[in-house]
Amino acid sequence: MNRIPLIICLVLTLSACIEVVDLDVEDVPQELVVNCFFTENEPFVVNVSRLAQYPDLNDRNIENASVTIFENGTEKGRLKHTESGIYTSKAFTPSRGNIYSIKVEVEDYPEVTASDSIPEKVLIENCTYKRQAGYDEEGDPYGEIAIAFTDHPKVEFYTVQFYLRWLKAIYDQNGNYVGDEVIWYPTEQFSNDPVILAEGITKNDYSKYFAFNDALFTNKKYQLTVSASSEYDSEDKLRVLFETGTTHYYQYRKRLLKHESYSYEDPFRPYSPVPLYSNISGGQGIFAGYQRDIYYLHFSD
Repeated sequence: MNRIPLIICLVLTLSACIEVVDLDVEDVPQELVVNCFFTENEPFVVNVSRLAQYPDLNDRNIENASVTIFENGTEKGRLKHTESGIYTSKAFTPSRGNIYSIKVEVEDYPEVTASDSIPEKVLIENCTYKRQAGYDEEGDPYGEIAIAFTDHPKVEFYTVQFYLRWLKAIYDQNGNYVGDEVIWYPTEQFSNDPVILAEGITKNDYSKYFAFNDALFTNKKYQLTVSASSEYDSEDKLRVLFETGTTHYYQYRKRLLKHESYSYEDPFRPYSPVPLYSNISGGQGIFAGYQRDIYYLHFSD
C-alpha cells in the first residue's frame, strides 16, 4: 500500500484546521529596578537590576551602573559594585536629620532617582510572654507576646518581626561534637490586636512580620500583642525586631506583605498579587530609610 498520498492528505487536512492566534502580550518597559533600605551609621547597600519578561532567564542584575548618593543635595560619593548587582561603600554612612538621594545611570536605560530620610528611633520598653493566652479555631492553645513602647511625635509607621533561636550542632570531620552554631529563623504569627486588624490583616492571617501605623495610639504608650507558640521552653529565645520607617518604607513593606500572601497552588487564593509600592522615579523599586531596635526575649524569665 502506498502511504505517501495518505500522509499528504492528513497534512493538508490538519493544516486547514490550524488557526493563527495573536496574543496580546504586554511589552516590558526598558527600566531599571533599584532597591535599598538604609539606616543610621550603616553603609548604603543598593541592588540594581532590570525588568525582564518571562521566560527571560538571563541574569537580571546590572554590574556596570553608576550609583551616586547625595546628602541634602550635595554629592557624597559613588558606590562600588561588589557582586550580583550589589553596590556599596564604607566611605560614608547616612545619619538621621538629613535627606538622602540616589541617582543610578546605566547606558540605554532611563536615569533613576529617589529620595528619603531616616526616622526617629523608638525603643521597646518591655517585652513579656504569656504561655496560655487563648485557643485558636481548631481548639489548640496559643501564647502571647506583648511589646510595650511609647509613640514618638515624629514617628507614624512601624514594623515588628520575630526570629527564634536554633542551636545547630557542629561536628568535626571525625564526628566529634565541637559546639553549636546559632541560627535565627523567622516565625509566622497572627494577631488579634486592634492596631494590626486595622491594617486589613485578619486574626486568621499568619505573617512573618506586621506593618502598622500609629493612628490608634498617637503620642501615647501602647502595648502591642501578637500570638506565639504555647510550647516555648526555658531554653528558647526570641529576637524581636522593632522598626520605625518613613512612609515609603511602610507602604512598601505593607504591600509586600499582601503581595506575598497569594499562592500559585491554592485555587481559593489564586496568584493575582498586589502591585508593589515604589518611590523610584524613572524606574521601579524602593529607596527608604528606617530605624531598628532589637529585644531578646528569654522564656526562662
